[in-house]
Amino acid sequence: MRLVVSVQAAGFEEKPAEGHLATGLLVEPGAVLVPAATEGIAEATAGIDLLVLPLGEAGRVERLVAERVTFSPLPGGKGRRFAVIRMANDDSRHEPNVGEFTGSRLDEALDRHEGDLWAALEHLGVIAPGSRDAVTPELLRRVPEVVAEQRKPEFEEPDDGLVPGDRCDLLPTCRKEPA
Repeated sequence: MRLVVSVQAAGFEEKPAEGHLATGLLVEPGAVLVPAATEGIAEATAGIDLLVLPLGEAGRVERLVAERVTFSPLPGGKGRRFAVIRMANDDSRHEPNVGEFTGSRLDEALDRHEGDLWAALEHLGVIAPGSRDAVTPELLRRVPEVVAEQRKPEFEEPDDGLVPGDRCDLLPTCRKEPA
């Protein structure tokens, strides 16, 4: 599944387009890579949310909380840097969407693309083309509606054939008596 992460200033749950600071990539369930770390991230002292956005119909939108942001400079001098953001308590349920690469291959790609980490990752084939521009205002404007729909629970009745009829099949702490 293709997905991207909107790095958000905290407090923009209803207007995520206004809270968007940067676009990131899920590199492991508990970490987001921001290939072009803007100044806005460092200035978000009230907190940072990570809005994990599946692109397409499948998958759930997740809003997770950042705990630690680590910045690192990129080669080429131009003041570019990337960031890795670690999540506070919960990891994403989504699979990371950045493939593996070696340091030497990354260095070569960064040299070829003048320190542009987005372009280097695309060149290496470890991210989907167009990921840099995938977080659009239109996508973010739809998020509150999608999240509201996702919060609606499914209701099942035991006699409809979807749920086992034995109470112990439903209750996690219930053990069936030995036969």
